[in-house]
Amino acid sequence: MPNPHDGDQLEKFFDFIVNAPADETLIKMDCNDCCEKITQLAEQVANGADLSEILPEMQKFMHYWGDCREEFEALVAVLKQEKALENFDFSALE
Repeated sequence: MPNPHDGDQLEKFFDFIVNAPADETLIKMDCNDCCEKITQLAEQVANGADLSEILPEMQKFMHYWGDCREEFEALVAVLKQEKALENFDFSALE
């Protein structure tokens, strides 16, 4: 019996084949090798910048590469939290 979600997966697959960006620089970029650049982008986004304005190719790339997007979003969240706690008075918790 066919799974009703198979069509969704097939549609996503074809969308990926047809529309995924083919930017060689981004494809060859390894987060470990480009850690400093990724961190700089994440810091800018954590400070309110829009990734689609800073590096639109990266925004398109992450739409199709979920692992990269998840790691980037996690880094942005950590940086935002770090910034929020920057002036937090931990002595008030005692």
